[in-house]
Amino acid sequence: MSDTTNTAATKTSQVNGLADPNKVSLVELIMILLLVGLIFVFFFGMRQLKMDKAAEALAQTKFEAMLPTLQSAINAAEEFKKTDDFGEYPFDISQLNLPTTDLGDFTLEYNGETFSFVVTSKESFGKAGIKLNYVLADRSFSVDDPAPERKPTIKDEWLPQE
Repeated sequence: MSDTTNTAATKTSQVNGLADPNKVSLVELIMILLLVGLIFVFFFGMRQLKMDKAAEALAQTKFEAMLPTLQSAINAAEEFKKTDDFGEYPFDISQLNLPTTDLGDFTLEYNGETFSFVVTSKESFGKAGIKLNYVLADRSFSVDDPAPERKPTIKDEWLPQE
């Protein structure tokens, strides 16, 4: 009789007792993995964000270095219109007597038909083929980016405000 009561007491202590404290349950393991995953997401996400911000700042610096030359070309075209007998903009960029049309990471072109300046980015900017158009008659800028999803791009906030 003592064997039966002893076995029954052991079974009730196993049912009522707690599990082994050294074992990790599935829920605890999932929680640990979730926390580790969150740490990795934030760590690598912030790192990538810093790299993107640095690349954007470099592109903005290159763009802003080109703006004074573009502004001097615009001023020269406006001055030409004031001194022209017919009050017209020049039909060729050579009439403006600009020292250079090479702006480092950009090239400057003049369209005599639409009376607009076209600044095109080179590969040294980070992406070739981005066009910044300035129409003299409207005094307005527009940006034509063939692949706006690829970085770097020219943002509208970088354009001079008149």
